[in-house]
Amino acid sequence: MDYTLKISPRMLELLSKDLYTNLYFVLAELIANAYDADAENVYVSISDSEIRVEDDGNGMAPDTLNNVYLYVGSESRNSKQNARSHIKKRLKMGRKGIGKLAALSISNGFQLITVQNGIASGVFIPNKIEKDNEILQELTPEDYTLKYISHHGTAVIMNSPKVSIPSLKETVVRNLSRIFPKEISDFTIHINFKGKEFVLKPDEKDIIPRLATLITIGNEHAALKKLMDKQNPNIQYEHIKEYSTKVSLQNSKHVMKTLPLNIHGWIGTYKTTRDMKKEINEFSDNYLAIFAHNKMGQRNILSIIGRNRVYESYVVGNLYIDAFESSEFPDMAGTNRQGYNENDPRWIKALEFIRPLLDNIIRMHQSFALAERATKDKEKLDKQEKLEEQLKLKVARVSEEITSNIMKGLEDNDDINSLVSQEVEKMKSTLGLKAKVDGNKRKIIISQTLLDKKVSDVIYKMLLFNGVQKDEIIYSNCADPEPNIPENDVYGYLQKFFVESASSEKIFVLFVTSKHIINIDKDNPAASWGVLMEIGATWITRKDHWIFNIDDFKPEEPLNTRQKIVEIKMVVNADGSKVLSLSSAMCNSFVRKIIETCEQCGFMPKSFEENKSELQNYVTVFEP
Repeated sequence: MDYTLKISPRMLELLSKDLYTNLYFVLAELIANAYDADAENVYVSISDSEIRVEDDGNGMAPDTLNNVYLYVGSESRNSKQNARSHIKKRLKMGRKGIGKLAALSISNGFQLITVQNGIASGVFIPNKIEKDNEILQELTPEDYTLKYISHHGTAVIMNSPKVSIPSLKETVVRNLSRIFPKEISDFTIHINFKGKEFVLKPDEKDIIPRLATLITIGNEHAALKKLMDKQNPNIQYEHIKEYSTKVSLQNSKHVMKTLPLNIHGWIGTYKTTRDMKKEINEFSDNYLAIFAHNKMGQRNILSIIGRNRVYESYVVGNLYIDAFESSEFPDMAGTNRQGYNENDPRWIKALEFIRPLLDNIIRMHQSFALAERATKDKEKLDKQEKLEEQLKLKVARVSEEITSNIMKGLEDNDDINSLVSQEVEKMKSTLGLKAKVDGNKRKIIISQTLLDKKVSDVIYKMLLFNGVQKDEIIYSNCADPEPNIPENDVYGYLQKFFVESASSEKIFVLFVTSKHIINIDKDNPAASWGVLMEIGATWITRKDHWIFNIDDFKPEEPLNTRQKIVEIKMVVNADGSKVLSLSSAMCNSFVRKIIETCEQCGFMPKSFEENKSELQNYVTVFEP
C-alpha cells in the first residue's frame, strides 16, 4: 500500500481567507515580491474599484509562472545559494511561498500578468477552486491593461476589492511608511491614490524630531541624532556603536551551528503622547517593531517585553535583526509574517539585549521628564517673580501718588472721603494685577513628614478628587512632580510669594501631626525638623489651617488646638502593612474639612456623600 498526502482544493480558500489582517500587510507582501524580483520601482494603485501592484522586476517566462509561481507553498530560499535575488543579489524578503495568496485575502480573485523580454503571459487566480490541478483561466491582452510596465515586470490586479478603501491618501502613506520605514537602495515605492501620484517616503525622518530621547544602535543610524530638536536642552541621546552576539541552534539540516546575531536600529520616546494615533486596527504611533531583510517581521513587541510602566506608552522604535531570516536555519516567522516563534533561540537571545534597551530608554525619559518639569517650574516661578515685582512697583507708585494727592487736596480744603474714593478708583488696574498674581500662587500646603506619607497621600487624593489641580498644592513628599517646589525650597517659596509679597493672599495649611515631628528620626532627622520649620513658616503666611492627627499625639500651639482635630489611627497588620482607620465621626469630620478647604480656596467641591464614598476607598471606618 502506497500512502500519499492529499490536499483538498479548499485549502487555497482556507489559507487565503484569514492569512492577512489588513490592506497594508497585503500590499507589503506584494511589494516584497517586487523587491525579490530585482525591481527598481513598484507602483501601487488604489481606487474604490481596483487595487493593483505593478513592478519593473525580472518578470517570468510562462514556464516559470506555471512551475514556480503557481506552486503554492514552495520554499523560495533555504540555503546561501538561493538567499539572494538573481541579479541585484538582494537578501530576499520572501520565503514561505504563500505571499502570493495575500491578494486573495482582500479579493475574490486576481489577475496575474507577467512580462519578460517583452512577452506577456497571465492567468486569473480565484480564491476558490473545485478540484485538484484545476486549469486556470489564461489571460490575453484584451483581458487586462498594464499601466506602468511593458518590457519586463509583474502586475497583480484586484478588481472590486473586499476591503474598505481609505478616504485620505495620508492614511495610506502613514501605514505603508511604517512597514517600510527607511530608504532602500535602488528601490522606490510609487503610490497612485485615486489619481494622485507620489513617492512613498520613509517615516523615520518624520518621527525623530518629535522625540525626547533616542538611542541609536549601529553606525548607520548615528546620523538620526541630527534630526532631533536642537532647541530643547533636555533632549537625551545615546549611541551604541554595535551589538553583536552568537547563538547556537540547529540549521535546516538539523546540525548544530553557530549563527552571528547582530542588532541595529533605534529606539526612542516621544516628548508627549498628545495627538498620538492609538488605533489598534492599523498601526499606532507607540510601538517597537522588528525588521529582517528590510521587511517588517513583527509590528510591536512592547506587549511581550513591557511591564506596563507609564512611560512605555511614549516608546517608539525600529530594530533590524537579519538573523531572524537566515536562510540556512529554520523559518521562525509566523505564517502571515506578523510575528515570530518566541521559543526560537534567536528570539530568546535577542531579548537579552532588547529588554535592558527598553529599560534604559525608560530611564532616559524619566530624566527628560524631570528636566522638563524643572524648566517649566523655573519659567513659571520667573514669571511669578516678575508679576510680584510689577505689583510691588505699582503699589509703591500708587501709594506715593495717593499720599501726594491727598496732601494737595487737604491744602485745597477738599473732602477727604471724596479724595480717597477717587484714588481707590485709580487703583483698579493695580488691583487687577493683584488678582493675576494671586491666581499664580499655590493655594494649599500639606505640611507633613515623610514618615506620615500614608495619611498625606490620602489628603492629596481627596483634594484632587474635588478638582484642585496638582500645581495648586505644595506637598514636598508627593510622588507627582507638580506639587513639589523646585529644589524643595518650600521656605524660600513661602517667603518670596507670601511673606514679602505685595499681595495679601494667604495659603491654606493642612497639618499632618504625629509623634514623628518631635521624636527625631535617627536615620533621617531632617525629615522631622522639616515639619517644625514648615509649621513656623506656614504660621506666618496662613489663611487658616486644619489638623489631621495620627494616633495619640497631642498637637500644641501655635497650632489651633481649640478647633476639632481629625483623629486618625494607624493600624499595623500582622504582615507589617499599615491601614488607616477612622471612627464614623472622624470620617465625617475629615470629609467636611476637605470640602471647607476647597470652598475657602475658591474651588467647587463635590457633595458630602461623594467625598465620603471616595474617602472610604483609602481608609477603614469603625463605630466606637
